[in-house]
Amino acid sequence: MPKKFIIGITGGSGVGKTTLIELLRKEFPNKITTFSLDNYYLPIEKQQRDENGIVNFDLPTALDTKRMAADFLKLVEGQDISFSTYNFNNPIGDRSDVSLVSKDILLVEGLFVMCYPFLKQRLDYAVYLKMDPDLQFERRLKRDLQERNYSKEDIIYQWKHHVLPAYNNYVLPYIDEVDLIITNNQSFDENINVLIDKIRNVLSVISE
Repeated sequence: MPKKFIIGITGGSGVGKTTLIELLRKEFPNKITTFSLDNYYLPIEKQQRDENGIVNFDLPTALDTKRMAADFLKLVEGQDISFSTYNFNNPIGDRSDVSLVSKDILLVEGLFVMCYPFLKQRLDYAVYLKMDPDLQFERRLKRDLQERNYSKEDIIYQWKHHVLPAYNNYVLPYIDEVDLIITNNQSFDENINVLIDKIRNVLSVISE
């Protein structure tokens, strides 16, 4: 079985996980596969609703763990995968097909990376992103207005009733179990260099 170096990247909503991954992909072109948990949400009719009847996407049960585990294992074993992206509040016709090619570095990113044993137990290295909560909300607001077709009122409701409870229950408890914490307020702190050096060293070993 081909050996992949598997890095988990977690943290609350809007902390910059996607930005970090884009930075790493530029730093290490053609060496990284990104496995995003956002691509594995169950259809909206299968999602849990809160006491007000609003769909709550911010739960570990919101994701299709069976399909996720199967695709993850394929990548670990060196196989390529294909799937359709999930677009949250956008029309289902906006979905697009995506293919992932298995490469030396496998980045597993999402809110619940540490929640699922089949992911957590396979990680070689775990990274936790954090930022000032006010900045975090501003970024979440901007993203969901522009990319997910939500109203400002809906975003504020989700933040208070879904996002913050999910963070406190399913993300924050794992902060002491990761290998590296990176703070991302105005920019990534110096620990970004620790992560880059780690990947560079791993790739040098793999290439030997």
